[in-house]
This record gives sequence, structure tokens and C-alpha cells, in this order.
Amino acid sequence: MQKTINVLLFTGFALCLLQVWVPAYYLTGDGPSHLYNAQILHDVWCNKNTAFYSHFYHIVYRPDPNWLSSVLLALLLFVVKGAIAEKIFLTLYVALFIRGFYLLLAKIMGRNSYWLLAIFLFVFPHELAKGFYNSSLSVAFYFWVVWSWLRFMEKKSITNAVLFFLFTALIYFTHLLAFGFAAFTCAALLISFALADRQAEVCGRMKFISRCGGMLALMIAPFLMLMVFFTQGEGGLQLTLKCHFYRLVELAQFKYLANVTTREFIFTTLAGVVVLLLFCFAVIKYRFRAGVNRYDGLLASLLFATVIYICFPEAFMGRLILTTMRVQPIAGAMMVACIAYLMPEGQLKNIGSLVLFACFAGLTGLRINCIAAVSRATVDYLSAENIIKPNSVVLPLDFSPSGTDDNGKVIADWNFLFAHASQYMGNAKPLVILDNYEANMGYFPVRWNDTMNPYTYLSKWEGIEGVPPFATIASYKQATGATIDYILMWCYNPSFLQNEHFKALYAEIAGGYHIVYRSHSGQSVLWEVNR
Repeated sequence: MQKTINVLLFTGFALCLLQVWVPAYYLTGDGPSHLYNAQILHDVWCNKNTAFYSHFYHIVYRPDPNWLSSVLLALLLFVVKGAIAEKIFLTLYVALFIRGFYLLLAKIMGRNSYWLLAIFLFVFPHELAKGFYNSSLSVAFYFWVVWSWLRFMEKKSITNAVLFFLFTALIYFTHLLAFGFAAFTCAALLISFALADRQAEVCGRMKFISRCGGMLALMIAPFLMLMVFFTQGEGGLQLTLKCHFYRLVELAQFKYLANVTTREFIFTTLAGVVVLLLFCFAVIKYRFRAGVNRYDGLLASLLFATVIYICFPEAFMGRLILTTMRVQPIAGAMMVACIAYLMPEGQLKNIGSLVLFACFAGLTGLRINCIAAVSRATVDYLSAENIIKPNSVVLPLDFSPSGTDDNGKVIADWNFLFAHASQYMGNAKPLVILDNYEANMGYFPVRWNDTMNPYTYLSKWEGIEGVPPFATIASYKQATGATIDYILMWCYNPSFLQNEHFKALYAEIAGGYHIVYRSHSGQSVLWEVNR
């Protein structure tokens, strides 16, 4: 049995890596932007192209969340270039996610279980396909934080304390949401560990809680203070709570485990129903008949995550957070962890495990086929790169964020994969690419100079990321003194001229620019300014 489990675990890991490494580009919505900004950060560290970049960007060194992916990618660029650095980063994410989830499940139920195969279903959530690298990486670190905390409570050593503090620091600097869940889970496990110790007196339980609780507070206190400073700097939480019970249906469907196409829903829905039924069965049959289990803190954390999932708005702290997309995979993984310790090994659990692994294999097949088409389109999109001169300012205009193939068919109908694909060009040569949304967010290290920010002086009406996009080129030059050297159009067709705002932009482009390149498919068209 153990040999079969190991073979399937290896197969699952190989299928995950296959998705990343088979295509020339593993394109995600915001991934190219992360890589482009990491290139700027890397070049600044190396004192390369600093005069060019400093006119448009500045670097802010402040201990904010959402930093880790930028730093890791910038470090990888010392070793490899461009898309290969991104693939190595994603491979590191896959390894951290699978290993961390494996160690957590193995600790609470043992290694001799087919239920370990449920891990693979959660490796590629929708938020990763959106390019939310920090948020995705933080979920991987969530497992490591909880696992290291369990180790510390079982054996209070300096090594285990340092390990827990290290993973707490890593999760904080990736994303606050997973950090909050991790802190709550550790506190809840502290209580359940103490209550489950039936041999200890009340005094002994209180001593355990005070000792471990004191260490927990001491180790997370620095990050809690940083979180307070960060949220206050962002204007506070700005929360308006309201119950959205329809989200429970989406949770049962595992809606946000689908990546790029709606055809994935058949597999995610089957997987969601299987996990939910097994969870309900485990809670009703086993949890209600037993006393407190030492891992019941996981069940309390699931309840906490579900309340946030149902009640929190999609936007708070003055920003669009996309709560349901980020929390749903965490809640699903928590259900898997709860089933792991609540439900003993048996035929029903094994069948559920194999069904979930089959769903993962089906999703992999669909995704690899779609990813291959995405990669081919990305190569076509970026083929204008050789024409663009170094130290140029480029305005991409994307008319099909979901991408279309040579036959005009939509490639990714469940994701805007091509929203920032043009930013891959910034890794081949020094360029300022004006739809660099990340530099406009305020919590990444690379930021626009206020006097040059295109989201202030260029983006109007529908905006430069709208469909169709809109910009005021002359106004941008008048306000900033910068000339937009190239305009790269992707999937344009004349029907967009029916939009009054874009019609005005097109007239401005046609009057001040000329076409210097058209890709093989005709979908990527490069305009150069008239000198």
C-alpha cells in the first residue's frame, strides 16, 4: 500500500511540474508584471540602467507584505533570465506547497494513507493562474507554519521555535490574509492541545497554555505590530460585513480551483462535492461522538475561515481584495485537513482519495492543452520585441485579455491571462511598460514616480487596461514630458471603433504613429512614433 501511495505522490508531483515546464511560457495574469518589476529591482541592485529607470520609478525599502515574490524573482535573475526564473520560482512554490501540506497531513494522520493524494487538487488554484504569486505562496507557507507550531508544542526546543519564527516571517512577507489564518490556527490548536490532555490537571493545562501561549505571542508580536502599521497606512480595514450565502454553493463547487477554462468546472465540482460529503460524514459520525481532539483547532480554524468567506466583502482597506477567490482554496484545504484527522482509514476514505486524484489528473489534461495554446499565442504576442529599441517607453493596448488563437477562438474563457503578457519584454531589454499596474499599488518595492505615473496622467475613462482600452497620449506627454515610443496592439479589430472613447484614441495613434511590425497571425501589431 505504501509503495502505491508513493508512486501516486511522485506521479502527482511530476504532473504539477509538467504544467510549468512544458510550455515556453507559463503565462498567468499578473505573473509577467511580477517578473518585470523583479528585473527592475535586479538591475537597480546591479547598478544597471539606473538613469533610465529612475526617471520613471523609485524603489521603496519598507517591511510590507507582498514583497517576497519580487525579492525571490530578483535573486533568481542573478542565475537565469526571464521566463526561466519565473519557472524556477513556480517550481519552488509547487515543492513548498506539496511538501508543506504533506508534512501537515502526515503529522495528524500518518503517512500510510491515500488521503495524501488530495493535496494535488489545491496546488494550482485560480489565484495562481491570476498571477497572485504572493497570495498563492502564502498558502504554501500556511502549512509550514501550522506544522512547525505542532512540532513546537510537542517538543519545546530552540530549533523548533526558530523554525516556527522563520515560517511566520515568510508568511507575513507574502500575504496578510494567510498570516491571519495561520495565527488563528496556531492559537486554536494551542487550546485544543491543552483541552485534549485528559491526564493533566486543570493547573497543568493552564500552565501549558500560558507557556506555549506566551511563546506564540512573543514570536508573532513583531509581525502583528507591522500589520497594524501597514493597515493603518492603508486607511484601516474599512469593513462592511454582510452574509453572502451563495458563496457556500461556490465552495461546494470548488469554483476557484478552476484555472483557465470553464471546462474545468466538471472536475472541480465533482471534487468539491466529494470533499464536502466526506467532511459532513466525518463530523457527524466521528466528531460528535468523541471528546476534544488535540487537532480540533483545525476545525475551529475552518469555522473562522468560513465566516470570513461568507461575510467579508470583496473589497476592503480601500482596495479590491477578491476575498472569495483567496479564501475559498484555504477553506477547502482546511476541510481536507479536518477529514484527515477526524475520519479513520477505510474504504470510503480511500475511494474519495482516488476520486480527488482522478479529478486532479483530469484538470491537468485540460490545462496542459490550454496552456500550450496560451504559450503559442504569447510567443506571437511578444514577437514584436526584436523591433523595439532599448530604453524605450511602450504602451500595450490589449483587446483580448483572455487571448484568441489564429482562428479567432477565445483561449482562456475563465481568466484574463494576457492582461500583462507584454511585460515579459521588459526582461530582455530596459523598457518602461506603461501598464505596469504593480508599480501603482503602493505595497510593492518598485513604484511609479508621482510625476510620471501613467495611471494618473495617461489612463482615462475605461483606462489603459480596459476593453477597449483608453489613454490620452498627448496629455501624458504634456504632463510628464515623456514620449511614448511604441504602441503594441494585441487582438485589435475595427469593431472597437464603435466605442467613442477608443475611436478618439485610435485617431491620435493613426495621426502620430506608423506600423512597423505585424506578427505572423496578424494579432500583434507594433506602432512606432513619427519622429
